[in-house]
Amino acid sequence: MGALLLAGAAPADPVRYPARAILLFVASWCAPCHGELRQLPAITGGAGTYRVLVVPIDRGRATDAMLRGVAAEQVWRPDTARMAEVRAELLAKTAGLPFSVAIGGDGRPCALHRGGMTAASARQMVEACRG
Repeated sequence: MGALLLAGAAPADPVRYPARAILLFVASWCAPCHGELRQLPAITGGAGTYRVLVVPIDRGRATDAMLRGVAAEQVWRPDTARMAEVRAELLAKTAGLPFSVAIGGDGRPCALHRGGMTAASARQMVEACRG
């Protein structure tokens, strides 16, 4: 599945996200998410100049164990209030995980990907944001 370019009017007060990043949403109960994390170096390479940030949507010991091999600077953990905004704006665009969203230089979502992320899909997302 290719990256989808997001279009439409921007909300009056848009939520700002880390610029030039691909947000890779994961959960400890999501088996394909564990597979994505094993592919994180390749996905990061495919993203080029964009950062790949892992965003855990659940908390607890299982999540901490899942993220043990991910560098701290590659994990984005919004606080509870911010995570509620992320759920409302981004996670509402999918029926489940795996799910990823590319954020452009302006801090706004510019492409999304449903399904397992690969180096090729990361490249497609970055290209969709530049397009």
